[in-house]
Amino acid sequence: MTHRDSTPPSANHLTETIRDAWALVVPVSCAGCGAPSRELCAECLDRLARRDGDTARALVRWSLADGTPGTAARPYDALLGAVLLACKEDARVGLLGPLAAVLEPALDVALREAIVCTAGRAPEIATVPASRRAARTRGFHPVERLVRRLGQRPVRPLRWSREPSDQRDFGRAQRFANLAGALRAPRPLDGRRFLLVEDVVTTGATAGESVRAIRAAGGAVLGVVALARVMP
Repeated sequence: MTHRDSTPPSANHLTETIRDAWALVVPVSCAGCGAPSRELCAECLDRLARRDGDTARALVRWSLADGTPGTAARPYDALLGAVLLACKEDARVGLLGPLAAVLEPALDVALREAIVCTAGRAPEIATVPASRRAARTRGFHPVERLVRRLGQRPVRPLRWSREPSDQRDFGRAQRFANLAGALRAPRPLDGRRFLLVEDVVTTGATAGESVRAIRAAGGAVLGVVALARVMP
């Protein structure tokens, strides 16, 4: 008589099985390489997660013009850009998990450092509000979703005082001019301290304007955290 293993399958195994079955019903392409797959093929997932290297050492450190420290999980590259674009523009929310895993070490390090600076008091996690155009198009705030996936409760201390132009094709000076004075805090922020989380930092114009607006309302920004930074 043969005996079957009565050990129940793990939750991860069940999840993988469900995803494979769903991919047969609704075929999708890998957000990273475009190959027929699930949301992200195994090879792209490994590359995104940097499983062959030391994630902590891959962190990118920099400072804004005013000295505010920045921590990015990794340098920006085509793979992360493609995955982030698919998540944001195509509402492929299944990619939030892999992206949150990329962000996690950078957020953990920045939080630990901020807590040391504030003698044990954890800062609030702030996000830049989505533009009205992006909010209408996407219907969700990707960075806030990532922060929540990591067990944090993000806040939105700022609002847009005007709608900035789409700056994807702008140069450095144009980006700073486009965003100057575009954000404001609708109420005083006296005594509140924040870590600001973004998806990608390019020139630092958005982060810089956010820091300015928070400080103008009496708050403080202890650091900027990002998924990736576009290297100069």
